[in-house]
Amino acid sequence: EMSASLVGSEMCIRDSGNPHYQQHFRTLISAIDNRQYVDISYESKTGHRVHHHYLPCRLEYSIKNDKFRLLGIEQSNRNGDRIEILNLDRMKEVELLPAFVSQIPDIDRSIRNSYYKEPIRLRIHTERNALERTMLQFANYEKNTTKIDDNTYECLIYYNQKMETELLIEVLSFGPMIEVLGNERFLEQLRIRLKKQKLLFSQFL
Repeated sequence: EMSASLVGSEMCIRDSGNPHYQQHFRTLISAIDNRQYVDISYESKTGHRVHHHYLPCRLEYSIKNDKFRLLGIEQSNRNGDRIEILNLDRMKEVELLPAFVSQIPDIDRSIRNSYYKEPIRLRIHTERNALERTMLQFANYEKNTTKIDDNTYECLIYYNQKMETELLIEVLSFGPMIEVLGNERFLEQLRIRLKKQKLLFSQFL
């Protein structure tokens, strides 16, 4: 994960086809540094425009998508400090608001509190630089990696419901280089997704 202090370089900012991407990035960096609320107009996955006030807490870079995303807290959220995740390339307008907080909430603690009781357990084989690739791919997740032997590592990844679908896709992208050993919830979701993929593939045969 990357905080505002680590992503200030211009080389980190990609326009992603969005002419306002760099401007939004700089506005959010300023808001994080000054603990300031922002007004964000955002296009949802369904194409609808939504509009809320957020306290930006962190910018994270996704290596997989080559894009940044914002972790923030909605000002009117009745569920307390629940973390919202917004992709920068879907932001249409970002404006600073004259509202500040004295301290950014401890979002790491909020995220940890939302984790499932069991992490997923992966066995990683080191062929074709699989270990290096997985560490880059899963850089935004809290994890614990242990060496089993010269060719094998075990990795525990901690996650919650919001992370689950993306994590499934990322794990599947590694094919046989990664074995999923647990937990049972994740294994079941993996089986369901593989069945859907198999059914979809069979329709084209």
